[in-house]
Amino acid sequence: MKALKTLCKRKAVSSEEGNTLVLTWVHQLLSKALKILDKYVTDISEARKVSNFLTPQSGRRKGKKEASASKSMLQAVTAVFTIGSLILICPSADLQGITPLLHTIITSGNSEPKPQKLADFTVSVKEISPSLYIQTWVTMGKICLVDDKLAKRYIPLFVQVWIFKCNYL
Repeated sequence: MKALKTLCKRKAVSSEEGNTLVLTWVHQLLSKALKILDKYVTDISEARKVSNFLTPQSGRRKGKKEASASKSMLQAVTAVFTIGSLILICPSADLQGITPLLHTIITSGNSEPKPQKLADFTVSVKEISPSLYIQTWVTMGKICLVDDKLAKRYIPLFVQVWIFKCNYL
């Protein structure tokens, strides 16, 4: 990300043009990451609803759906990592839509109220994809580093997790 930022700044004629280039590609990447993450959350939510009525597959072979789900999960982890990197490069980036989705992943499986769009999301990402759950926490921490108001709102959640981890160890 830093290399791309440096490249944009050097390609530009002026500092202002360089900042515009950086903002443009940051917006494009955040938009793509949000689509990937939103699709993953929707897919696992729908799969959970459908799987409640189906018998598990027998055998050792991975089906196409399982392979697709694994690829989708890896893309979601990469998208969350990218969001965290982008927010450190460009703290002024618009995270509308991203923060509620990250919050939903962090609090998945809890009885905590969720945004209207994600109200049916009851799957625990922590159990389905621990790597996505952990990367989401790291990204939320990065976002809190650049957004004071959000950090103040999330301090209790960070403390709650820290206390749980201390008691667990």
